[in-house]
Amino acid sequence: MVAAVLPRPRRSTLTSGVTEKLVIRRAGLADLDAIKSIADAHRHELGFVLRPALVRSIAHEEVLAAEHSQELIGFVEYHHRQDRQTTVYHIAVVPNYRQQGVGRALIENLYKEVLAHGKQTVQLKCPADLPAQGFYARLGFRISGKETGKSRPLVVWILQLPLSEPECVV
Repeated sequence: MVAAVLPRPRRSTLTSGVTEKLVIRRAGLADLDAIKSIADAHRHELGFVLRPALVRSIAHEEVLAAEHSQELIGFVEYHHRQDRQTTVYHIAVVPNYRQQGVGRALIENLYKEVLAHGKQTVQLKCPADLPAQGFYARLGFRISGKETGKSRPLVVWILQLPLSEPECVV
């Protein structure tokens, strides 16, 4: 298993119009239809995301939503396991908002959640043929292995978070 230390957050790459109105918040049941719609539009990347599973994750407060101008534009669904790991199940951003820092903002807010719950490791699996591989690498994730998925190979990514912010020495 390969681990990496979380890099210090960089300044957001969002355009000023998106930055001013981007909100990352915990998803509620009122967001279910929008989240399911985004998930369905990304079926090739995510597979089939079941509505009851989303309801359960929202009820357990394990879904973060990205909102711009009161429109849900992305989400990350995850699970805090009983050990020191959080597993990311799904992350998606609508096409018009990609490469503007929305995915990074979702993951950086997830880091805060992970640390607040006393977890230290974030793990996810991503189909090997998706361009998201570069996204995870840029965020500091490292490949810990490969698996045979139901329909295509998967890359297993892991990120080892520090227990606290390192102090700066001046």
